[in-house]
Amino acid sequence: MKKWSIVVTILCLLMSTFAFAQSEVSVFWAEYDGLTPEFAQSLEAAFEKAHPDIDLKIVSVPWDALHDKLITSLGGGQAPDLSVIGTRWLLEFMDLDVVEPIEQHLSQELLGNIPESIMEGKIKGVLYGLPVAIGPRIMFYRTDLMEKAPDTYEEMLEIAKKIHSNEVYGVGMVGKKHTELTDFAYYFYGNGGDFFEIKEDGSYGKCTVNSEAGVKALTFMNELANVHKVTQPSFLADTRHETQDLFISGKLGMIQIGGFAASLLEQRGVSFGWAPALIPHFEGKPRAPLFITDTIVMFNSSKNKEAAATFLEFFYQDEWRLQFDTLTGFPPVTKSLGDDPQFQKPTYQMMVQSMEGAKPWPLLVEWPECNEIIWNAVSSVFIGDKDPQTALDDAAAEIDALRGM
Repeated sequence: MKKWSIVVTILCLLMSTFAFAQSEVSVFWAEYDGLTPEFAQSLEAAFEKAHPDIDLKIVSVPWDALHDKLITSLGGGQAPDLSVIGTRWLLEFMDLDVVEPIEQHLSQELLGNIPESIMEGKIKGVLYGLPVAIGPRIMFYRTDLMEKAPDTYEEMLEIAKKIHSNEVYGVGMVGKKHTELTDFAYYFYGNGGDFFEIKEDGSYGKCTVNSEAGVKALTFMNELANVHKVTQPSFLADTRHETQDLFISGKLGMIQIGGFAASLLEQRGVSFGWAPALIPHFEGKPRAPLFITDTIVMFNSSKNKEAAATFLEFFYQDEWRLQFDTLTGFPPVTKSLGDDPQFQKPTYQMMVQSMEGAKPWPLLVEWPECNEIIWNAVSSVFIGDKDPQTALDDAAAEIDALRGM
């Protein structure tokens, strides 16, 4: 009897262990501006309370380090189950054959709550990720320094000249290379530029960054900073983060940035007047704001795909999406939040207006390398090593060689 009692006890212990065994889900979480550590902690705690059988690990990663951290993790066999990525990286990860088609793991209720028009993670009819953040870039300006925002870049320059002083710099400029090429894209797109020829079948041809539109855009940027000197003097040392902090601290008159700046301004309770506006364009050219989307993907190496999908279903509930969008300043990606009062505020309405004519980043496998090459060209002009035409000619040739053109 004693032997049987021992056997039964051991079996009960084993069954108990199996019953409470947890699936582990790891998520690489981009550190969006405005997104507090407390949000991730609350999300993690609430999810684990609702799903005690799943151990969720949210790993916060700075945006500038996220791409390289993912490449390193994938190469070392340590990929997370899920990760936020810039949608412009998706084709690169598809080329590496590491992303999981995600639609099969998700409910129709969730999929039906996201507009098809923003599903940039759907490639050739296959859904590889859900939109986690979307939005066109806009301008923020000081209402105590100017009556209205500039409509064109030519007007922006004149206003910047008038308001620039030792106390307040005219307009912000990002001059230090970091993950995104956003500042160049603002002026390039605003001058009618495209990074590549578009073939009849929709595929990308040769690089056209050295077009008249590109050369004028880079020339204008360089003149703002080095000729008219209406940007912050430290622009060569400033990424987007330092530049936006200058605006929030009252040291800039104008800045081109994402809607998340409104969230930061409200969180910090600034004392000066500010307002959102449409991003400028060059005279005679259509307005074409940069439109950015980020996507959350599942990696096919995940051992707990069902548990990872359970987290996605939880995160896309209204309660958590509303908190995320409010903190980050992005418009909603779910239909169910479209009429929420939060998204009727001026900044969100300005982003809605900015959707007309907005352009995304190119979607191609080599985009991260292209981004790096163009950044190097921009930097070479800022420091006086090359003129804009030469710098962009060299960049276009290097990109075409990279892509076998």
